[in-house]
Amino acid sequence: MKNLTNPTAERGQSPYQLLVQSEEKERSFLETLIYLCLVGAVVTSIWQFTQQPVSFTQLGVTSAAQTLALESSAARS
Repeated sequence: MKNLTNPTAERGQSPYQLLVQSEEKERSFLETLIYLCLVGAVVTSIWQFTQQPVSFTQLGVTSAAQTLALESSAARS
């Protein structure tokens, strides 16, 4: 089988130029799309976490215990 590429032309190119020429354009587009989806999922989950209200009753602390904790910290200062 004959080698169709010219070896003397490839010697003058840097390894980076050879990688760029051999890069699969469709794969690059697909990888970019997947990375954008991952970043979007992370941003969405962080946004949902910041929008979720947290009350002390969900954590098992009653309002009386919360008041006592606030009064004791105010009395210390």
